[in-house]
Amino acid sequence: MKRLFIGLPIESEKAVETVETWRKNIALNRNLLKWVDPENWHITLIFLGGTPESAVALLQQLVEESFSGIESYGTELSGVGVFPSAHNPKVLWLGLENIQPMMSAYIHMGELLQQNGFSIENKPFKPHLTLARVKILEHRISFDALLNQYRQFSFGRVGINRVVLYESITSPGGPVYKPLFVKELEK
Repeated sequence: MKRLFIGLPIESEKAVETVETWRKNIALNRNLLKWVDPENWHITLIFLGGTPESAVALLQQLVEESFSGIESYGTELSGVGVFPSAHNPKVLWLGLENIQPMMSAYIHMGELLQQNGFSIENKPFKPHLTLARVKILEHRISFDALLNQYRQFSFGRVGINRVVLYESITSPGGPVYKPLFVKELEK
């Protein structure tokens, strides 16, 4: 079994620089945050979880079919937020301003997966880039200040130019996201 998901890789120098300043903030570091390595930054479209290795070829075909003819585009990384709530933050994330050009393909992908026997989560799609998992909030004031200061902040434009079938591999240093298939979007 492979732990799989379909996602959009995200690259942003401005976001990396900003997050690096947060990681060096002494007050913020009184909290225990497990930061995601920028090499692993992505927007999860569909989480598949444990999947037989024999299904990988079919998944490649479904990704290819779903995203065929979809054009690459640019959008903004904008604002920070938390899941599940401000009172109980477990995930710190950046928002993605526009996912609309991908929505028809995303919906089609979900339909194809279900038609082919894959079970997928049935919850509203909230595109976000996970920056950190919140383990302990010892210094709530610094964390809330970061949320307030960057709630509407623009982290710059990013290109949405490929869809990737990833395998999530657990390692002692944190998860590694290995691309199994890359669908380049139209230029």
